[in-house]
Amino acid sequence: MFLQIVGQNQRFCFISGIYYRSVKTIHRYFRIVLKAILKLYKHLIKDPEDIVPAEIMNNRRFYSYFKV
Repeated sequence: MFLQIVGQNQRFCFISGIYYRSVKTIHRYFRIVLKAILKLYKHLIKDPEDIVPAEIMNNRRFYSYFKV
């Protein structure tokens, strides 16, 4: 249910019709899963590194867009 709501931009009322649950139940479980994911985000999501690849750094055409 959570993945359908987030990944396919479905509404709670549409999901409640598929799974034969009330909108209140769908909302409660959605919030439970969302809170669990937010607690684990440091372990699941890696921040991008601030390193510019050598191909871009050595090319004057592209490097001007990546200056820090």
